[in-house]
Amino acid sequence: MDLPVASNVKQKGSSWQSSYFWNSLQAKWHHHLGKTDEAIRIWVDLLTQDSPKPRFKEVRHLIEAQAFQEVRDYLESLESKQQEESAEISYLLSKCYLGQALIPQAKEKIGQALHLKPQKANYWDLLADCYLELGDWREAIKALDNSLRAAPQRSETNYRLGIIYAFHEEYLEALRCFQGCCQLRPRESLYWEMKAEMHLLLEQLSDACVSFDRALRYGGTPDLAARLAYCYIQNNEIKKGIQYYKFALKYEPDHYDALSNLAAVYQNQGRSQEALNLLERAKKLYPKDPILLNNLAFTLVHQGRTRKAEEYYREALELVPNNPLILYNLSVCFTRKGNWQEGIDLLNQLFEIDPDHSAGWALLGNIYDQTDQFEIAIDCFNKALKLA
Repeated sequence: MDLPVASNVKQKGSSWQSSYFWNSLQAKWHHHLGKTDEAIRIWVDLLTQDSPKPRFKEVRHLIEAQAFQEVRDYLESLESKQQEESAEISYLLSKCYLGQALIPQAKEKIGQALHLKPQKANYWDLLADCYLELGDWREAIKALDNSLRAAPQRSETNYRLGIIYAFHEEYLEALRCFQGCCQLRPRESLYWEMKAEMHLLLEQLSDACVSFDRALRYGGTPDLAARLAYCYIQNNEIKKGIQYYKFALKYEPDHYDALSNLAAVYQNQGRSQEALNLLERAKKLYPKDPILLNNLAFTLVHQGRTRKAEEYYREALELVPNNPLILYNLSVCFTRKGNWQEGIDLLNQLFEIDPDHSAGWALLGNIYDQTDQFEIAIDCFNKALKLA
């Protein structure tokens, strides 16, 4: 009589197993197809089934799907039944509390988990999340430092530390973190790019060029090529800068920054027509960019086309009426045309916004000098010299 009973128990167990795995696969498939609500329903059903072990796999799926309340109810019930404290239950509960913006409760729970297992890097990461939500970035950094001690080879933690330091303008510390990332994963373009940005902020131009070059080697995007070009220009390596701007435009002909910045380089070299061609291409992309309109007008002034330049300057001022740079440049345009009074009126408008604009006072002195008002011109020149 015992054999059939044993056989039936085995079959029942096999049926339960197949039902669990089938439902688990269904949930994963629904989640993969974007049917999150259906996946959540199945995972919650699986949580309610009797099981000799906690259903942590389903819990993690539900937390990822942001079904925090369902998981919280399950974990709190599980916690009350446990005879001993469980670090993993405390950690997962902390994630739920954090997802529900219950920050003090989340911090308390992750503290309990760390008391039991201080060697778990992901526990320290979650504590850092709590501190960041509380606005305490210094304590978040301490937590992430502990995470690094627990898992020294995690480049992601170094990267996160670098981002926090950079956001709070501690660029040297950020640089050290991104350098650590590059050492751990030397072929990751993003890490070299962030390292280069810190070099730029620290005015370490040669080092920035080297890091951007490495980033481009492993990433190869037009954006990176344009960033490297900018870096070379700032480092007065004009030929290399032009080379990489052209590289960016070869693979992305409508790259706005490359068009605008290369035009500026050409204008500084006296290649006004080449600059104008690039700026006109850029204008087709963003016709209402006041800085672009200013640059177009500036280039046209240098070609002697002051009437068209005035149109662009006025169009730019309609977008940003009190921009000192555009007001000054338009007043230069008027002086080129001999429209002295219009130039004076614009400069007076400029001084209402920026009374210490030294170039504006020098230009006003030139206007009065051209109109034989020498005493006023001298006063303007003296003021310009004091402000320079």
